[in-house]
Amino acid sequence: MKSINLYKNLLVVLLLCVVFILPFLSMQNFSPAFDEITHLPSGFSYLKTGEIKLNPQHPPLIKMLSAFPLLFLDLKFNIQDQNLVGPQTDEWQFGRDLLFNNNVDRVIFWGRIPIILLSVLLGLYIFKWGKELFNYKAGVIGLFIYAFMPNIIAHSQFVTMDLGVTAFSFIAMYYLWKFTDSPCNKNILCSGLSLGLALGSKFSAVFLLPISLFFLAVYIQKRYSDSSWPVKISALLKIIVPMWGLAFLVIWGLYLFPKDILFYWKGLNTVYADRNPDHFYYLNGSFNHTGWWYYFLWAFIIKTPVPFLAVLSLVLIKYKKQGLSFLNNVFLVLPVILFLFITSWKAHNIGVRYILLVYPFLIVYTGGFLSRLKLDIVKNVFVTISIAVLGLWYVFSAVNVYPNYLSYFNEIAGGSNNGYKYLDDSNIEWGQDLKRLSAYQKKDPELKVFLWTDSNAYRSYGIKNILPLNFKMSDWLNPSGKYAISTHVLIRTRLASQVYNNELLDWVDRYKPVDRIGQSFFIYEFP
Repeated sequence: MKSINLYKNLLVVLLLCVVFILPFLSMQNFSPAFDEITHLPSGFSYLKTGEIKLNPQHPPLIKMLSAFPLLFLDLKFNIQDQNLVGPQTDEWQFGRDLLFNNNVDRVIFWGRIPIILLSVLLGLYIFKWGKELFNYKAGVIGLFIYAFMPNIIAHSQFVTMDLGVTAFSFIAMYYLWKFTDSPCNKNILCSGLSLGLALGSKFSAVFLLPISLFFLAVYIQKRYSDSSWPVKISALLKIIVPMWGLAFLVIWGLYLFPKDILFYWKGLNTVYADRNPDHFYYLNGSFNHTGWWYYFLWAFIIKTPVPFLAVLSLVLIKYKKQGLSFLNNVFLVLPVILFLFITSWKAHNIGVRYILLVYPFLIVYTGGFLSRLKLDIVKNVFVTISIAVLGLWYVFSAVNVYPNYLSYFNEIAGGSNNGYKYLDDSNIEWGQDLKRLSAYQKKDPELKVFLWTDSNAYRSYGIKNILPLNFKMSDWLNPSGKYAISTHVLIRTRLASQVYNNELLDWVDRYKPVDRIGQSFFIYEFP
């Protein structure tokens, strides 16, 4: 019996190692993604100064966790930097100075490690919830699905809020479920703590407040069904006050104990404060200023491996065979529906990362379904072979795309090479391939470059021949020589051709690339 348990534990540890190793190896190929340039240095400034001034549109927890290893690197840091303490702070310039004055690859390497560790923590809780809700097999299957999910791997390797809020929100929901299943002060404590950590990760976690209130109200109604309303309300307050109170104390501590009691509300109001009203969103070859209500649903469909989509579809059709109570079903499904609805309603149409939180719940649900299938090569040959094929296909999807997980697209979209035809921004190119562009240009010094943003390309990786994004210049209309054009810019040549009514600007349809650097840069050559 002990040997069986040992093997079971080793299997879990092995899968958790995969969760760590894939993003760990992948991240070393990439320069700082666009948002990392402000997130990591901002977190470092919080730890060094004890003040939260930069990047207020995101709570501080993930930034501070990522910046913690930097305290041991002896970085060049000017505490009187006017970009930090001046009347007009500039989080982006401060970030560039900190990164590019201190061996950017070394700094970004250590800053990304805590995000990978958060991914491992999330994987552990996916296993725990699947095991406790269904069985050990469900926990392992869920962890396996999680370990090879391209979107999870992609956002486990960058210093952004999305993986962190996903991890702590899922953990908060797990402890809320634990409380309704086994009421005790410990579960109230763990739920309040993890709720505070989620709210301290990203403002989108506020959806946990109404959802926790709903589940606790259902629990109270069920437990005190014969009691009067005053008794029920009193019982609810005895749970919600300490739970939310602890969450508030956690957030207050993460914000370094501000005197202004409305600090979180004011931070919430800064979300999208830096939004460019002239920005065009992109979907399926079209552009507009407002976005599309179905953007995130479509992004989920074409950026999630087909084997998982196939099994998930079957799970949703046969949900009654899960054997779960109504409340347990709702615990896994309601967060997905509510979060997807809120995100589709409010969020910018720039990346599937905004709905990363739905994946852990769907993974646990799918793992439970698969754990109940009776696989027998003799008695149930079709189902057994089908699951084996889907499993191999699923693993191949993750291994084959290495290290370009950010730009993964499934076969519905024609694979990653065709992803730019459907989505852009952090779905494909996030400024993460300057390191590989630099290596390419060293072999071809005459290579001319069109970048999404060139604020740090020369300073960070010595990239030269950067051309301005002026669509009236001759290089766009009468190109000559060899060019590297970022995917984000390339997609917008189609928009430029419409704005300027000049089909010569539409490089997407007019020219064929001769090479590519990952999925971030297209290489064109003209005689």
